[in-house]
Amino acid sequence: MATARGPPMRPMFERVMTTLQLTRISVAFGAVSDLWFMIVLLWMLHEDSFDGVVVEWSGTTGLTWLPLALVAGLVIALGLFAYGASLNDVLDVRRDAAFRLQRPIATGRIAPGQAVVITGCALLTAMVGAMGLGTWSVWMTMLVAVMLLFYNAAGRYLPAVGIVTIGLVHATHMLIPDPGFPVLLPIWLSMTHAMFVALGISLLEDKRPRITRYALVGIVAGWIFWSAVLGWLSWHRIGGLWPDRLPMWSLAWPAAAALGGLLVLRWKQRTARDRRAGAEKLRRYGALWHCMYGSAWFAALGMMLPALCFGVLAIIGFVVMTVLREAVGLTGRPLDFR
Repeated sequence: MATARGPPMRPMFERVMTTLQLTRISVAFGAVSDLWFMIVLLWMLHEDSFDGVVVEWSGTTGLTWLPLALVAGLVIALGLFAYGASLNDVLDVRRDAAFRLQRPIATGRIAPGQAVVITGCALLTAMVGAMGLGTWSVWMTMLVAVMLLFYNAAGRYLPAVGIVTIGLVHATHMLIPDPGFPVLLPIWLSMTHAMFVALGISLLEDKRPRITRYALVGIVAGWIFWSAVLGWLSWHRIGGLWPDRLPMWSLAWPAAAALGGLLVLRWKQRTARDRRAGAEKLRRYGALWHCMYGSAWFAALGMMLPALCFGVLAIIGFVVMTVLREAVGLTGRPLDFR
């Protein structure tokens, strides 16, 4: 019986692993962390013990039961991430066939038609999840999907535009649960981190078109502009960058997380065997660090229990990402060998 069942199971295993490689689910951890951070923060601010921390805000989410809201956030994050990653492969079929033969479509393990179906189903899944958080969440999810389409179709061919778009995708993605949320410093840090990681990956992988001096100026200018926009929105909503009822020294938590992330990413990049491996480590650890930021922001807000939970989640995420990376075989070794 075991021998008879063996052959059909292996193609099924390879299909599952190929789908995981196509959507790069192992790096989606950062997207899930950002949405979960916002959902838990919104829920905590409605608790009596934290009521009035943000006195100018009285927003709500569509789901008041936290577990269901977290499930909706998970569905949205994974759906949007899978949509963006699969869309990238669908639009890059010819380029992958010429330069990146290890990609699933280029090797023939997934047909282009199947990849299109995965892309559409991923977007539909994200929209269904957003419906659970309310009408505005659906519109924000659609906006993120449009931004991902713009990036994959045109933005990535202009380094200054593409990297700034990546930052804006992360910022908009965090606002899906409540577009009117006034404390925008966590969103600014996520945007900045995403742009920094994208810039580092582009340089390490020597992507075309290359990042020139003029492109770097454009990236910095875009970051300054959108940082100013977020600062203006924050000032308009709460009269400053940080709630008055919280001490400024509490910002030492996210500042320490940012410094720690910079040191870890630099260390991992320097110890990589080559530039390609360094870029992959930057991508993986950069995604992991979004959860560390969430833990730091909760600590800054005096919410120590969720801060601890997100710290544990970061450790779990690293283990899961490592297992998926080994199973899918992103190191370049054949799946049969592994």
